[in-house]
Amino acid sequence: MTTPYSGAPERSVVDRTLSILGTFNRDNRTLTLSDISRRSGLPVATVHRIVNKLHGWGALERCPDGGYSIGLRLWETAVLAPQAKLIEAAQPHLVELQRHTSAAATLAIRDGSDSICLSLLSNDRDLMTRCGDAGARLPLHATAVGLVLLAHASKVVQKEVCAGPLRAYTPATITDGAALRRCLTNVRREGYVVVRSSLVEGRGGIAAPVRDCRGAVIAAVAAVAPLDNLQPTRLLPQVLATAEAVSRCVGADGPRIGEVGA
Repeated sequence: MTTPYSGAPERSVVDRTLSILGTFNRDNRTLTLSDISRRSGLPVATVHRIVNKLHGWGALERCPDGGYSIGLRLWETAVLAPQAKLIEAAQPHLVELQRHTSAAATLAIRDGSDSICLSLLSNDRDLMTRCGDAGARLPLHATAVGLVLLAHASKVVQKEVCAGPLRAYTPATITDGAALRRCLTNVRREGYVVVRSSLVEGRGGIAAPVRDCRGAVIAAVAAVAPLDNLQPTRLLPQVLATAEAVSRCVGADGPRIGEVGA
């Protein structure tokens, strides 16, 4: 079916609803109907009708200023995702990693060519401002957790990412495909990675893979710290122990936690 004016196929109700939900992100947590209309490309009348339905179900909440934000009902649904089990299994071990090292402790999974932070425990406000906390997306080539996840991704994913373009966040970011492939080979061989200033100047990370009961890499854990405190001889054993502990917890829960974005 096409619209009478543009000749373009009409978007289904599901497509329009997803477009509306997709207008919200970390930088746009509260939006007016006009904001949603502009960001989704849908008429205000359409947005108003669908938003009312979403609000009635609890997917969106009305704010005192008249705007809308993501509702509690969506959060209740989201915690049913298999990744919630992974977070639950990892959290006590991340707490111990952060406590023993004073570094930020993070857990991430892969979704396509990005990593998604599932948990970040840190007292470093500047780090959280620049890199985000739970839910933040970062490119695989620019972080320690990302390189671990990419090193254990399929050949198709690796080829696609290495083909670029690879954005340079700092002079230390890997932007050459051949260099990235060599790095991934080293990560698989060594079982961990250490990066310095690859995403944020003056900070680095040490990451290791989390595996399920079949040995497949489903996540990565890392310690992130200022370069002065990024001492592999001290931090690496802690990171490896954390990854192994989380892997044991996941393995005990069976193969229900799968990788995203394969």
